[in-house]
Amino acid sequence: MKQKIFAAITACIAGMMIFASCDKIKDAIKVDFDATSSDISFTIPVLEESGEATLAEDQAYLNVDSLIKAHNDQVGVENIKSVKIKSCTITLINGDSLNNFSVLESCKVQLFSDSKPDMITIAEISGNPDTETHTLELPVNSDLDLAPYFNSRYFTYKLTGKSRRGTTIEMECKVSASYNVVAGL
Repeated sequence: MKQKIFAAITACIAGMMIFASCDKIKDAIKVDFDATSSDISFTIPVLEESGEATLAEDQAYLNVDSLIKAHNDQVGVENIKSVKIKSCTITLINGDSLNNFSVLESCKVQLFSDSKPDMITIAEISGNPDTETHTLELPVNSDLDLAPYFNSRYFTYKLTGKSRRGTTIEMECKVSASYNVVAGL
């Protein structure tokens, strides 16, 4: 009887060691890194008056699979566990004292991709101050898991906002977004 109990305990310990080893292997085949989209250039047209408007929409290319494989070639885009946005910055290239981000009461950046065409808001500011600025740091929704959107190479960013007054020139801008990507087995 003692031999059967000893054999059962030995089998349980061996089984736990095998499962623990599998978890260690899975943990070893994991990547966690930050990725920044290339600056996306766009032009905000002359705003005639105050009101809601689509300010710009542009498509960007990002080879997420290559980024993941650069960190660990054993995983790829099919192994994405989560993608969280970390920051979103819009920079005005040709602004002046009348034509800058102070004209915007609110602004939001939305995203969709070829793999997930549902538009999602990734960053948004409401109550933007009426002070001259040429850089707009948009608060991001870092709780969103954007993983379903990142099974693509093409991403469309849409910028909308509410202006408090019109502008006199087209405003040349660029947007940069930073993400945290986790992938593994």
